[in-house]
Amino acid sequence: MPTIQHQPLRDFGYALFEAAGVPADQARTATDHLVEANLMGHDSHGMLHAAGYIRGLQSGAIQPVGNQQILRETPVSAVIDANRSFGIVLTYEAMRMAVAKAKEHTLGAVAVHRSSHIGRLGAFPPLAAAEDCIGILMLNGGGRFVAPFGGTERKLPPNPIAISVPTLNGPAMMLDITTSMVAGGKVLVAGSKEQPLPPDWMIDLDGNPVTDPSRFRSNDVAMLPLGGALGYKGYGLSMMIDAIAGGLSWAGCSSEEPTRGGSGYLALAIKIESFIDVADYKKEVQRLIDWVKSSPTMPGVKQIYLPGEIEEERRRKHEAEGITIPEGIWGDLVGIAQELDVAVPAV
Repeated sequence: MPTIQHQPLRDFGYALFEAAGVPADQARTATDHLVEANLMGHDSHGMLHAAGYIRGLQSGAIQPVGNQQILRETPVSAVIDANRSFGIVLTYEAMRMAVAKAKEHTLGAVAVHRSSHIGRLGAFPPLAAAEDCIGILMLNGGGRFVAPFGGTERKLPPNPIAISVPTLNGPAMMLDITTSMVAGGKVLVAGSKEQPLPPDWMIDLDGNPVTDPSRFRSNDVAMLPLGGALGYKGYGLSMMIDAIAGGLSWAGCSSEEPTRGGSGYLALAIKIESFIDVADYKKEVQRLIDWVKSSPTMPGVKQIYLPGEIEEERRRKHEAEGITIPEGIWGDLVGIAQELDVAVPAV
């Protein structure tokens, strides 16, 4: 598998997206998002998706941001029809819009429907934390491949949620989870590496474990909710995210034919200073961090990580050592580069 440093990979992505007709600033935003996912160890949300995005842009299924419409707006909220806008780019705009509303009115909530895939949710709430707000993003999307607790048929998307809060020292604390056992992209990554899946990820219609990642796109298998055999908590959280993100965004909640296709999201920002002085809030968060990290560790565990701290550690490692990309994914990118007459970096 080829290994490449992050800056040449970024430059390659910029050139690919620009050659596909994306404005330079949007090309940078999208590529940086994807490469950051790879740096943080989330290959399921990284350059794995670049080829698909470019094909979507070429076909018109995805449009550069600029044609979205605000359908309903109040001082603290907005509903946006993305009109097939490039999801990653528009989600940054939606989160910034929510933050701007929160800084003026305490709360800001922006709901979006008809957007393309929005990438790694954890990239967006830290924008709020950087502005001394709490950031939350909920999505009823990712493809309906998850069984409800106790069921065996595909009914729900992975319905992820991401939350970020500022801290006294260091980067914002950030949680980014799906309500399925894993994101669908992790199955695709396993397939690209020809690796079997753990037996508690997917089941067939009879409830038997499925470990072959190539069956993921088949309707006769489904992923278990977060928690696996005890996934009632993941399932319950998934249902509530679906009701909030799907319902408020106008995308529609999960069903055989969601109202506007599903995959709607809600970006929420909360101004901390409206409740407590920011400095005092950060001190409270630090007290929490210090208290939790004071716990003795299990055998073989080197430290207790905060939400998002492992990603920062992986970032430093991959910035130094480079990003490894599976052969199949790299081959797709090289093929598109040749079509678009874009130079391929050495690996």
